[in-house]
Amino acid sequence: MTTRAQPSQFPGGRERTRAPQTGTGAGGLRRRDAGLLTAAVLLAAAFFLAPPLLVPGGFGGFPHAFLAYWSSGRPDFPPGLQHLVDQQFRYHLVRVLIAVPLLAALVALAVRLRRFRLLFGVLALVAAALLIENVQGVVSPFGTLLPQLASGLAKPDRAALVAQVRDQLAHGPKSPALHVMLDEYVRFHVVKAVLCCLLAANLLGLSVAVWRRRHRWYSLLTALLAAAALVVVVANVTTVANPNPGFLPLLQGSW
Repeated sequence: MTTRAQPSQFPGGRERTRAPQTGTGAGGLRRRDAGLLTAAVLLAAAFFLAPPLLVPGGFGGFPHAFLAYWSSGRPDFPPGLQHLVDQQFRYHLVRVLIAVPLLAALVALAVRLRRFRLLFGVLALVAAALLIENVQGVVSPFGTLLPQLASGLAKPDRAALVAQVRDQLAHGPKSPALHVMLDEYVRFHVVKAVLCCLLAANLLGLSVAVWRRRHRWYSLLTALLAAAALVVVVANVTTVANPNPGFLPLLQGSW
């Protein structure tokens, strides 16, 4: 008994074999997401661990070096203080170089993983705040060291410094060191105002985009965050316009 050949299911009497799919399937997406997550974890750890290793040495000597600078009557930093300022610059530069790809990885995870969008969105916002803080340290390394005077100086030294600064601000003339301090203080707040303004603009754009996709809750939350960023912008612009009222509390540790 002979078996009849089955007719071909394809035109032309020849069977065709389906080529294996090499596109990006669900497994490929999961692999990429795992890679992004791993990169984010490693970058987050490096953000806290790498700067002390790459920029060894602390900043505990800043108050003593500052007093020598304050009493010198010159605008140029003495070698000891210049070394600490350069060290502070390098410390924050390392953090900026890590925070940028960390922020990018967290934003990518927030976009790709819908179930964890809120979590990674919050983490991305924290990374953005850390990036802003460290950009300030790069642009104004001496200014970011000034808050150490409130806790690092002995009470008599701090009281004498505050009294002298208050007198110079009120009656003048301002010493060269005070001019440098105020310039750094203003630059510190200019950078924060500009970066927070950029952050607010991005959050507002995201809020509008999410609203159009009918995700009302996410949109309102993002709009509130944008409003908070704008409040920070207004506060820093106010400080830049009139830095004297906020400068003394910085030295006293109550800012």
